[in-house]
Amino acid sequence: MRVLMFGWEFPPYQAGGLATATLGLVKGLRRNGVEVTLVVPFPTDGLSAEHGVRLVSAAGRESSTTRVLIPTPLSAYGGQAQYVEALAHTRRRRSAGAPYGPDLFAEVERYGIVAARIAEREPHDIIDCHDWITFEAGLRARAVSGRPMIAHLHATERDRSGDWQTPGIREREGRGLHLADRIICNSWTMQRRIVAEYGVDPGRIDVIPWGIDQLRPSVPTPTPFDPGEPVVLFLGRVTHQKGPDYFLRVARRVADVVPEARFLVAGTGGMLPSIIERSVELGLAERMHFTGGLEGPDVDRAFRMATVCVMPSVSEPFGLVALESLLSGTPCIVPRDSGVAEVLRNAFRADFWDVDRIADQVIGVLRHEALRQELRTRGLAEVQQPRFGLDEPSRRTAEVYRAALAGAGEPC
Repeated sequence: MRVLMFGWEFPPYQAGGLATATLGLVKGLRRNGVEVTLVVPFPTDGLSAEHGVRLVSAAGRESSTTRVLIPTPLSAYGGQAQYVEALAHTRRRRSAGAPYGPDLFAEVERYGIVAARIAEREPHDIIDCHDWITFEAGLRARAVSGRPMIAHLHATERDRSGDWQTPGIREREGRGLHLADRIICNSWTMQRRIVAEYGVDPGRIDVIPWGIDQLRPSVPTPTPFDPGEPVVLFLGRVTHQKGPDYFLRVARRVADVVPEARFLVAGTGGMLPSIIERSVELGLAERMHFTGGLEGPDVDRAFRMATVCVMPSVSEPFGLVALESLLSGTPCIVPRDSGVAEVLRNAFRADFWDVDRIADQVIGVLRHEALRQELRTRGLAEVQQPRFGLDEPSRRTAEVYRAALAGAGEPC
């Protein structure tokens, strides 16, 4: 089976967890005998608009994944203002850049036109599109090839923006979901939101929780902190959706009880300047440490350096951070209504707004060695189960592909 996949993040070009999820899905699909051509939109800095990159597996065999790069400042994490800022930055770096659209939606349209051309020449049996920003590309590709289109939704516009949604994004998101042959989302929480927000038939939605690569290289974990200084970690985009302001409030309460605690914010985003200022106002300047964005081995080091990881997300459709934390042997506190809370047993849960409860849970982990070791041992054993690996979600995704092909009367 050959899949033409449209995404908007892939390592090393990433702003959030979708790059990790996409990489994991591609790895798992390859193990299940599925060939993937991945089309991604981001500035390529010297690579041509259709520069194909053939990846090679660790075993030395040529992989079945082709990456097609389209230079553009698109990022589905932001809205129109963020696109204009990224566009200006890209143009400053290029003397003769690609003909980028004047706004976010013009760029999405341009991406769709290029996608149709790619669909004409790239052999494929099915189309898989990741989030609203690629839905138009998938629809254009389907119009060319007639192959079924899967809408892979990782987060809705409401998840990203709360009450400050962009109407144009919401309209395009809903259109893509209604026109897709099938929809894949990563949690029942997300499934219910899709049905409630867009009136989609729940029978067209397949729920497949994410997995992670359970084979992690051992990395040295040097730490700038003294052995007697426990570390509380926030890892993710520093945006409203991820709740960094709630993390600061938790930190203030924890510091009052465990004064030797250190607080590590690993990530970047639009709220970062205000979060830094607020940490000073709360008297946390000497306890709070900001790493900026991390990737690869540095992410693993952050998890292993931490005593506990806190996820105070206002909205968390899934939450790969929790699985990565537990796999590193670090207990994690997850949002009560997150997708990962549906499938994970050995982690504390709390509502993002319940700062006192989260602080109590953090203090309990920091102060009680037996509790910390119990959460560590049980969490690590749980996340090493096959259902949290790459093969199971990818196998189920391939089943959705086959069902869509069968529904369209195509051979599987």
